[in-house]
Amino acid sequence: MSKDQKRRQELEQLDKESLIEGYLVLEKRLATLESQMNALKQAMGVKPEKTADNSSVPPSQGQKANLKPKKKAKRGPKKGHLGKSRQRQAPDEVVECRVSQCACCGHDLSTLPQHEARRHQIIELPPIRPVVREVVRYGRYCPGCHSYQCASVPAGYEPGRVFGPHLEGMVLYLHYAHPLSYARVQTILRDLTGMQLGIGTLVNIVKRGQATLQQGADAIRQCIRQAAVVGSDETGIRVDGHNQWQWVFQTPQWAYYSIRPSRATQVLMDVMGDAQPQVWVSDAYSAQMNHPAQHYQLCLAHQLRDLQYLIDAEDCVWATQIQALFRRAIHLHNVRDTLSKRRFDLFAQACAWKLNKLLAREPPSEDSQRLWRRFHKHRSALLLFLERTDVPPTNNASEQALRNSVIYRKVTGGFRTTWGAALYANLLSILESARRQARSILLILSSLFTPDPHFSWIRE
Repeated sequence: MSKDQKRRQELEQLDKESLIEGYLVLEKRLATLESQMNALKQAMGVKPEKTADNSSVPPSQGQKANLKPKKKAKRGPKKGHLGKSRQRQAPDEVVECRVSQCACCGHDLSTLPQHEARRHQIIELPPIRPVVREVVRYGRYCPGCHSYQCASVPAGYEPGRVFGPHLEGMVLYLHYAHPLSYARVQTILRDLTGMQLGIGTLVNIVKRGQATLQQGADAIRQCIRQAAVVGSDETGIRVDGHNQWQWVFQTPQWAYYSIRPSRATQVLMDVMGDAQPQVWVSDAYSAQMNHPAQHYQLCLAHQLRDLQYLIDAEDCVWATQIQALFRRAIHLHNVRDTLSKRRFDLFAQACAWKLNKLLAREPPSEDSQRLWRRFHKHRSALLLFLERTDVPPTNNASEQALRNSVIYRKVTGGFRTTWGAALYANLLSILESARRQARSILLILSSLFTPDPHFSWIRE
């Protein structure tokens, strides 16, 4: 018998209480060893590696830990919650099943009256087949002036048009809303509908909506310019083999995207024009700091990660205290609606007083002093969200608005042409704005190819 097997048998003989006590002792020993190891690293000048949890390193560059296996959830509602089930729909077809004969004695039951015993519903998709509409135009010579007259066609059936708006909207929906390559869109349409469309055909369909997409994106940009609070962020993108930047300017209802070769302040000036929002929300990037707004809210999510690095590297007490303060202020913002105005104002004043007290004390290390100077410089931009209900404490909404673009970049590797990048930015402006307003993306994309695009919702 090996040593491990012998030890396993000894542990199996222990009761539950003894196992729990032993486990707690091991936890304390592990915490002590980790503390000693961090102290040794600090004494040797070894700093922890920067990750997405303690710095502004993108999450895609970090390595995620394996998740623990989850227990199978129990069926039914949670304790204290009302149960929900699928609602019955108005049926399009009713299939009646009647008993023909008795399963026990074989007696004929088909002619006897029967009552309803059970009922259930099955939802199914019919086979998807394209509908081909052929336009036949009639004409004749006029007996009065002898000129030839040919019948006009209704809107959507113009000469030279091959595909209808729903099919063209579906191509945009699959290629951009669910970032799929043209080859995969081609395969999906072939498998679902039986249509054999070439890659060039799909590209031409996308090109057809270019002017209309520009019109919709310009309308959204005007809405952004009129907003009181604007959030902004940027991420890298590849266009025609060159590194460029994709910018987003967003509010709770609108999102405008622009792909530019520069990451400079000029992009903000080009997009915002003469508009001057009341509050600008972003990180501390130098170009964003030249915003045109009257006030500024610094993204606290970035500051929390930078403070976490100081805690990991130096066990900095100042960083721990100010991080706890920022977390408490964010929580206060989240529960604002559950507190009275007087109670909320008291808590907000306490947070501001605590922040001033912490900033009055200069931390010892060089890295912590760098953050200390940043907070001093942007003191008015740290807790502005406690003064205004329409200002968020973080810029997470902008980062989330760029998430699909990052996925698209990983799937496609970027854009081969400048017009493709511009079309994508305009289309994404419409898609994200429609999503934020809970509108049907597919219907809006289909309307782009009709004579009257559904842009009335942008001008509301």
